[in-house]
Amino acid sequence: MHDVEQKLTKCFSAVLPELSPEEILRLTPNTNGDWDSLTMVTVMALIQEEFAVDLDVRDLAGDFSFGAVLARLTEALRNRIPAESGPQ
Repeated sequence: MHDVEQKLTKCFSAVLPELSPEEILRLTPNTNGDWDSLTMVTVMALIQEEFAVDLDVRDLAGDFSFGAVLARLTEALRNRIPAESGPQ
């Protein structure tokens, strides 16, 4: 899953380029003054595009920290059914 963490870090970094990767790993909405609802929506859109998953910000139950997003994303990826495994 290290690859997932790196890709997720890049998604956050694209929206918050002033933060180092280490700062992103510790990121919570309360630790960054630039964090607002538009930032959250933008990050979620990038994540959905990068990982081809459908995440809903409401699924994070108010915890939009990097760690919470990583956990939810990991769960979504684990539960995703590959398209090629469908009926032939």
